[in-house]
Amino acid sequence: MFQRFIRIWEFLTHSLWFTPLLYAILGVAFALLSTRIPGSDLIGTLPEFWPRFSTIDTAKDLISTLLGALVTMITFALSITMVVLTLAAGSLGPRTIRNFMGDPKTQNSIGCFVGSILFLIGALVIMGGTSKNVQVPQILTMTGIGLFVICLFVLIFFVHNLGRSIVADQVIYKVGSNLEKTISSALETLKSPIDTASKDHCTLPDSSEIDDDHAIIAKTSGYVQGLDYEAIRNEATKHGITVSLIVHAGQHVIKGDFIGEIKPTQNQDQEPKPLNECQDAIKNYIMIGNQRTEMLDVEFALRQLVEIALRALSPGINDPFTAIAVVYQLGRALPKAMPFHYPVGVWKDDDGHTRICSQINDFGGMLEASFNQIRQAACTKPDVLLPMAEVLESLISLTHDAKQRDVLCHHATLIANTAKRDIPETTDCATVQQAVDRVLRKRPEPSKPDDETTGS
Repeated sequence: MFQRFIRIWEFLTHSLWFTPLLYAILGVAFALLSTRIPGSDLIGTLPEFWPRFSTIDTAKDLISTLLGALVTMITFALSITMVVLTLAAGSLGPRTIRNFMGDPKTQNSIGCFVGSILFLIGALVIMGGTSKNVQVPQILTMTGIGLFVICLFVLIFFVHNLGRSIVADQVIYKVGSNLEKTISSALETLKSPIDTASKDHCTLPDSSEIDDDHAIIAKTSGYVQGLDYEAIRNEATKHGITVSLIVHAGQHVIKGDFIGEIKPTQNQDQEPKPLNECQDAIKNYIMIGNQRTEMLDVEFALRQLVEIALRALSPGINDPFTAIAVVYQLGRALPKAMPFHYPVGVWKDDDGHTRICSQINDFGGMLEASFNQIRQAACTKPDVLLPMAEVLESLISLTHDAKQRDVLCHHATLIANTAKRDIPETTDCATVQQAVDRVLRKRPEPSKPDDETTGS
């Protein structure tokens, strides 16, 4: 259930309409509230230079003028937003647009405009139903003026924020921060199951080994947006089964694909229920959609950074400095992914019976998603390959896992081979090779065999 809430919350927070809608409701409510405040006594306490409105028509004309100006202001703001999104899609990649749309500063700025417009419209409606002899709602009118002044400064802030948001370094830092949060959030959920699977040496069946009667079949095509492991474990406990899931968040499946297997648990007190009921229940907690989710899919957050680097390394842009910034940002985030040391997670019930064995993104897969495409695109650029080797050197110093050291050394060797094959300048190739050698020197030594005794 929590995974579904995260998916809905991510959809709402990355939309441009949700926050302005809240501001619109607040603006109408504020207009109705302002009419309830007695204004004559409060206005009388203000200094003489403070503006006062003698007739309803004067107040209406002023509110109408402010309303027209605010409508023009929000039209200008939305036009700037569309220009920025177009530039960002062209230079940084279309998948970065969701980060601009999900920026709270942008959403609150547009919401401020929308809320103020709805306040002024509400003020006009309220004043339109009053006669000319009724006392002028001074508080309502002065509040409209105050909101207009606030919107002027919000517009300046909005333009300033959009100008900064399209700078490549700022985008890389923001996407990298989201990546670190995604890794930390996933680790809170998956660390214990990963450690359990590592101790039990749990493995998953191949899709070709799954029997049709025991298979969990994808009910639709799309990306696996999330798996509600707690709900699946509860269903497995209730039905007396063990669930093996061979898909992970972010993986694309086609309708009819085998995505898991169900097996009755041995030595169960309760009678196992029909497998078709179990299959239907489990499939309800495997969320599949047309788009990948950032909060539940670590590799998707990684690939957003990788896409920025690939765009920068394309012949049309040729900006290696942006690619280097991406490499260093990946180097900041990957140490947080080192606890993903095993590609399987295990969830057990309260009695210690294994209920779920599920495939999980591990550190090796994340490293491949981070470096493979960048290395291939930068095959002729030693100024990009060198930072990649430096990041691997830092990572191998941080890990104490022999398998992760092997993976890091493997990627270092790939960088060295790429440099030898595609960099014609001997000095540049030697510089990259020196950085790679520093990584390979930290390769774990193979364990020595036991001393063998020889017979006489």
